Amino acid sequence: METVLNWLARQAVLFYAACGLGALVYVFMALAARRRAQAAQFSLEREITRQQQTRAWVMVGLFVALGLLVFAVRMLTAPEQALTPPEPPQQLAGITPVPTATATPTAIPITPAAVLTGTVVATAPGLQATATAAASAATPTVTPAPTVTPLSPLEPPNCPSPDVQITAPVAGSSVKGTVEVWGTAEINSFAYYKFEIQFQGSSTPNFIAQFERPVSSGILGYWTITAEYPVGGPHRFRLVAVDVYGNTTNCIIPVFISP
Repeated sequence: METVLNWLARQAVLFYAACGLGALVYVFMALAARRRAQAAQFSLEREITRQQQTRAWVMVGLFVALGLLVFAVRMLTAPEQALTPPEPPQQLAGITPVPTATATPTAIPITPAAVLTGTVVATAPGLQATATAAASAATPTVTPAPTVTPLSPLEPPNCPSPDVQITAPVAGSSVKGTVEVWGTAEINSFAYYKFEIQFQGSSTPNFIAQFERPVSSGILGYWTITAEYPVGGPHRFRLVAVDVYGNTTNCIIPVFISP
């Protein structure tokens, strides 16, 4: 019932127009019947025209009542629509937001010994300063060398079927912006193929786009890389071909996303 009322409220303008047009038509019919009744010479003819006039005015009243009913339904459903909370903004398909860690300052209590020696240590995220009362006794601070994090080993392409292949971009290449993907997606009982991206450290692939026609040694589609994608890699770019029975054939290549 609520669905019918909501639909009626959305189509209120059309109902208003139909009721107004119907009422106007029957008003003209009632006036015409009245003129015929005044001009009639026989009582039977006058009685018939009066009945036609009465039916016409009844139809006018019904159209007006219908219009008022639609107006009332629209007024009743309007507050409910106003109270409906807005839908949350949709995230970009295939992108999983990465939480940002916020550094928390660490407070170090000042001991009486530090006050007596005139040394104050201030600690902040990424910064450490030592102030000594005696400038002549300042000791140089040795800065440790930055630690180099080795890159993840590059995985070889995993494209076992010649019917599902990616020829561009090549495995291990760096991509950004809009990428033109070339290759082949043509299997028996073809249904569709799709692009997916599996970010480094994630076990779940993210959907990018889907296509309904097979391709043989041509442009498979376009992959638009936005600022939401994590820079670096290697990430796994996946071409997945699906047949009408739900079976999948994959081609997976490693790629790096450039800033």
